[in-house]
Amino acid sequence: MIKFFRKIRYNLMGTGKTTKYFKYAIGEIILVVIGMLIAIQLNEWRVDSTNNKQKQIVLKALQLEFEANLKQVDTVLFYIGKVKEYYPLANSMIKNPDPDISKSDVGDLIENLGFTWTFNPSNGALRSAISSSQIHLLKNNRLIELLFSWEDVVKDSEEEAQRLRKHQYDSYYKIAKYMRMSDAWRNNFPEMVSANKPSDYKGLLKDVFFEDYSSLSYAFADEYITELNIIKSQNKEILAIIKEEIND
Repeated sequence: MIKFFRKIRYNLMGTGKTTKYFKYAIGEIILVVIGMLIAIQLNEWRVDSTNNKQKQIVLKALQLEFEANLKQVDTVLFYIGKVKEYYPLANSMIKNPDPDISKSDVGDLIENLGFTWTFNPSNGALRSAISSSQIHLLKNNRLIELLFSWEDVVKDSEEEAQRLRKHQYDSYYKIAKYMRMSDAWRNNFPEMVSANKPSDYKGLLKDVFFEDYSSLSYAFADEYITELNIIKSQNKEILAIIKEEIND
């Protein structure tokens, strides 16, 4: 093709048709420019197509990760919610002790007041997207903002989680003065042998420590639940935007 155009150009120059030659030269330049523009456009289309495919891969990986995280935060909320749920029962037992109180009743109470579940999300897909800069394939600014702040929001909840966990662990030794741990946990581990020394349920309920323990368990659980609900709200917003982006 290039030889063909060159031959025409030489013929026009050889015959002295200068005007036609210049018109032809301009036309040839225009054709070259158009060809270059088409090539650039095709290349941009290929790049956009590749980026869109990669963007979908990133979005779907994030979707799976945050769906799993949402299930986990719901599980943690359920168990930490048991602490608040059983606090009124503890208060009732302390104020109106039942002379026929059973180890099953108190064991159930201690178990549910003592939950220390913590939220530990998976962040592999998110960290990979950030470290590889593929997160910038996403065009939704709100989604990018939420993803970049995600780990900071989770970290903000760790103080409340650790406070609750430390409170529970430190309290186990004081509870053990009155209650055998095998009595408290046999509902979950039936293979545990019965305690040789009986539990003193009435003594536990009379000790002012147990009243403070119950109240602090409630307070620390409530603070952690507040943080977990913030995490859950952000998780749900991330998933909603991801769904829109996938279907866009």
